Amino acid sequence: MSYTLTEEQQLIQQNVREFAEEYVQEHISKIDASGEFPTEIVNQIAEQGFFGLLFPEEYGGVDAGFLSYILTVEEISRTCAALGSIMVNHCSLAAEAINRFGSKEQKEQYLPAMCAGEIIGAYALNEFCADPGYGESKVVAVRDGDDYILNGKKYFVMNGGAAGVYVVFALTNPENVENGMSAFLVDADTPGFSVVRMIDKMGLNGCPTAEIALENVRVTAANLLGKENEGMKIVKKLQPMFKLALAAQTLGIAQSAMENSIEYSKQRIQFGRPIGKFPAIQTMIAEMATNIHIGRLALYDTAAMVEKGEEYETEASMVQLFVNKIGLKTCLDAIQVHGGYGYSEEMAVSRLLRDVKGTIAIDSASELPEKIVAENIIGL
Repeated sequence: MSYTLTEEQQLIQQNVREFAEEYVQEHISKIDASGEFPTEIVNQIAEQGFFGLLFPEEYGGVDAGFLSYILTVEEISRTCAALGSIMVNHCSLAAEAINRFGSKEQKEQYLPAMCAGEIIGAYALNEFCADPGYGESKVVAVRDGDDYILNGKKYFVMNGGAAGVYVVFALTNPENVENGMSAFLVDADTPGFSVVRMIDKMGLNGCPTAEIALENVRVTAANLLGKENEGMKIVKKLQPMFKLALAAQTLGIAQSAMENSIEYSKQRIQFGRPIGKFPAIQTMIAEMATNIHIGRLALYDTAAMVEKGEEYETEASMVQLFVNKIGLKTCLDAIQVHGGYGYSEEMAVSRLLRDVKGTIAIDSASELPEKIVAENIIGL
């Protein structure tokens, strides 16, 4: 890797890698098999300060910069993608929404606890079979004096059930869905808030995913995040940074798939020699390494743009578009390298394929990256 990282960034990267290898590696199979939220490991991640990398010191953060955060997500995901998913949804969506759009009081109330891992955050945007605000069970917020009353359901809420605070998007102007969505901070112990059920997934097990219900949930106007009817502005502002975090997660998974393939290619003997000597296997591994290298350079460069305050929406979509493709291809090729054994659950590559598909599919933007890149380049 030739991308120039500062000494601090290299130390953070090395620290996360060593932490993951020492404290996470041995628990991966259990996390994947049980699907249970890994509370103890999440607490250890928080103790290391990893949850606070993005956030100001005045609110309990480390303020280490966006690239340091990206390095951390990549390294955590390289060992356990479910933990990477917990971190991305907690930091890039819930906590970052509060950090960027919250009032001083909201930041003081939530961010220190979220940086310390005392409160896990969740981002409740999705609704069943429809865009937010359009489904039969859409969440609607009605003003009642100084309060809002929320009713409806949210679907596929990552970190759902484990979270202490939810960023809930609700329709406040039914006459104009596109510009009538607002965001609210809803504590998990608010009367009327409940987890309807946990949703089983094929991958990213350990990152709980839930359907939640709000039945006459009353919150004060102080729980409104940002301005009324500007919830979708929050979504659009968070999306490019979120894409980069997901790309880091995908690259971490791809890196693990490649490493497993390299190791297996040295061990597996066919026709009297390691399969790593066969041209077909060499080609696949060479393409894995090349694609990951290029994807990583693009990701780190775009993360640096974020830190410099430059416009990066187009670049973030380019990174997402490229990394999604090479992440899935790397994991599929890893299965191929392992042959029939790769199809068994005894090999890590089968889990990596399930995890990378979830990273790409579950939290994808409603607007395809191709559309964003094309529109910004063409200018029509």
